[in-house]
Amino acid sequence: MGKYNEIMEHIELTDEMRERIIGNIGAVQKRRRISMAVRWVSAAAACVVIAVSAAAVLNRSALPKTPDESVPVTESEVSVTASSEGDDQAQQGFDVKEYSSAEELSEAFGVELNDVTELPFEVTESSYIVLFGNIAEIDHYGANGENCCIRAGKDTEDISGDYNEYDTVKETEADGVKVTLKGNGGRYYLAVWIKDGHFYSVALSDGSEEQEITDIVLDVLR
Repeated sequence: MGKYNEIMEHIELTDEMRERIIGNIGAVQKRRRISMAVRWVSAAAACVVIAVSAAAVLNRSALPKTPDESVPVTESEVSVTASSEGDDQAQQGFDVKEYSSAEELSEAFGVELNDVTELPFEVTESSYIVLFGNIAEIDHYGANGENCCIRAGKDTEDISGDYNEYDTVKETEADGVKVTLKGNGGRYYLAVWIKDGHFYSVALSDGSEEQEITDIVLDVLR
């Protein structure tokens, strides 16, 4: 572990790379079951450690202090912390924790995140997780690949994972909270808002009409 910590001290992420990784994990969550996501994170983390260790053995002085930002971040990349304060803190960079319900998730995370009762598709599977220690996420999946991803953050930073440009960006109000809806072609795929110092988001893989996504937001806000 001493060699591991020494290597990790020389790797750090920029805010831009962290946002892209959050987005990639969000995309993976939409396409795979949570158990597969956990295995992916663990395997990718192990690959990072092996690759960096090999580089250290070959040329210790050549290790970059920051990643080369000219190389695109892909799904095979994971967050690697620059902390040198111990193994536990270092490993938090790719930490994924599962819970059995929205109530259990909210209690463990310390931020209330309500589940939804109605969605525009039949739910066949659900997952409740915490990513990076600062993102609480509820995922509902449908039989035909549909996904509803609900997130809450520790603060007001945008943790939606969706940084696409949309043709329509509209502000509305739900239960006294200002909500921003984003979509294309009359359908809305993302809703984001800030409440009590926390950032929240609802993302729908297939989009929905304005009233449908507003009702989902109201369900989360209840």
